[in-house]
Amino acid sequence: MEFVESLNGQDVTLGELVDMIGDRGLGLLLLILALPAALPLPAPGYATPFGLIIGSLAIRMMMGRTTPWVPKRFRDKTMSHKLLSFSVRNGRLPLRVVELLVRPRLSSLARHRGFLALVAVIILLMACSMILPVPLTNTAPSFVIFILAAGIIEEDGLLLAAGLLLAPVAALISGLAIYTAMTVGLDAVDETVKPMVKGWLGLG
Repeated sequence: MEFVESLNGQDVTLGELVDMIGDRGLGLLLLILALPAALPLPAPGYATPFGLIIGSLAIRMMMGRTTPWVPKRFRDKTMSHKLLSFSVRNGRLPLRVVELLVRPRLSSLARHRGFLALVAVIILLMACSMILPVPLTNTAPSFVIFILAAGIIEEDGLLLAAGLLLAPVAALISGLAIYTAMTVGLDAVDETVKPMVKGWLGLG
């Protein structure tokens, strides 16, 4: 993931980012956009706009396109030096894990158009969750997108399958947070749902 690290310390617009990625595909852009919100301490304020962009990329992927593109109104959005530094500094471990563990496996599955269409649908659903201004609806879906993006980049069908299996877990967490926010209030998500999820993950 040297490409991500090479951006450290620079402001870059999404348009410039897309141009730099060029023909390296949708997977790399999805990974970069998902990383800030997928971290244990996500960068605030970026999940919603990045979720919108990821959703548009997922729709493009569902259409069978493999090259990155973002709508014109998003091209001028800047990924700040602060965000890039935060992502690179805190994302070293997951990026190193991707470099060490992800490799071409079940590549025929990873290239199958129908399977990739399913992956795109899941990415779109996870992106819809990212957009919501509700606690706990960002990190888990972003992590699923990060895993799927890594699988797309390396044509790792096994990792893609793992990402699809993780998606219902992320959807459960998001659904519980949304239900609690709607019935009790946003504060209750932090007070009740977040400790519950931490307990499930052994972090409580």
